[in-house]
Amino acid sequence: MLIRTERFSCVFKNKILPVFCFLFCFSPALTAHAQDSFLESFTVEGAPIATKHFQTSDENYRERHGLVIAKAATREYGNWGLYFLNPNSVDDTSFGAGYVTDPYTVPMGSTIQLELSGALGLVTGYQDYPIPLLAGEARLALYESGAWNVGLAMAALPYVMEDDDTGETDWGIVGTTPFLSIRYSFD
Repeated sequence: MLIRTERFSCVFKNKILPVFCFLFCFSPALTAHAQDSFLESFTVEGAPIATKHFQTSDENYRERHGLVIAKAATREYGNWGLYFLNPNSVDDTSFGAGYVTDPYTVPMGSTIQLELSGALGLVTGYQDYPIPLLAGEARLALYESGAWNVGLAMAALPYVMEDDDTGETDWGIVGTTPFLSIRYSFD
């Protein structure tokens, strides 16, 4: 267990943290042309996370990961996201990209709101070729100041997997622990 913890810490420090910091620092630089920008908002999400697989048979997947998500909501071209997970559930690195729906917002008080959204795209790291990505996300917006909005998000993804030992197909849903979500709106 000690080796896995050290490996995860090293991966987070060397790969995920720099990407998260770059995206976080880059988003304010876009504000200089906010009125002319084609972006409505830019969101950076991520953290060290844990996952839990719920499936029809026994699961033996990795449950500790580093996650970074960058999402751009454009004025005319929809919402798009990039996804990085290292290591993924089968000990590889995953990259993904896809379309993100507009969030369905549920007010939960004067400043707190729940946002529900989905994503459809492609992800690498599970087969020798990209596979479809279908995900749902719940984001609890906890703090807003001017253009900044900070909250916590959780995601869930359905999956289909062939068991290498039995050759049978297993299906299930994987859910994540909460991770940090920071959004900058250009309006």
